Amino acid sequence: MGEGHNFKQLRNAILALSQASDWEVARKEWSLVDISEADEPDICLCGHFPIIEICTIANRVTRHRAEIGNRCVKRFLGLRSDLIFAAIKRIRKDITKSLNADAVVFFNERGLLTPWEYNFLQDTLARRVLSPAQSATRENINRKVLSAVSRRGFQGPD
Repeated sequence: MGEGHNFKQLRNAILALSQASDWEVARKEWSLVDISEADEPDICLCGHFPIIEICTIANRVTRHRAEIGNRCVKRFLGLRSDLIFAAIKRIRKDITKSLNADAVVFFNERGLLTPWEYNFLQDTLARRVLSPAQSATRENINRKVLSAVSRRGFQGPD
């Protein structure tokens, strides 16, 4: 990971919340646990303002949580939260569209989807033409996802 203009500030903040004192070890203590879209612009731990796409990360060792921007979570953890946000934007623009695989897995891991919904989304992921019943089901699941994200984040299990 290259040192961007705010990398040092982000690294120092994350190290302060980690057990490890080495950056490469400390970053492995963290995982993405929640995403949300801010109603009002927020500030990232790196100091960047404004951020709208918020990622909550949790340290599995210290149990600390932190909110950072989508770009920092991608750079810091190497997690493609940008793909999840892209899926959210796509279904917000057109409720009939499909979530992508990254979003389906993320929301399933957080307990937002039932096992049946998870299987349904997997089965219809690449389908562009659905039956009326399948379309209605996809739209209901998409509304459920949008509702969860619009609430400044939903709290799934760690």
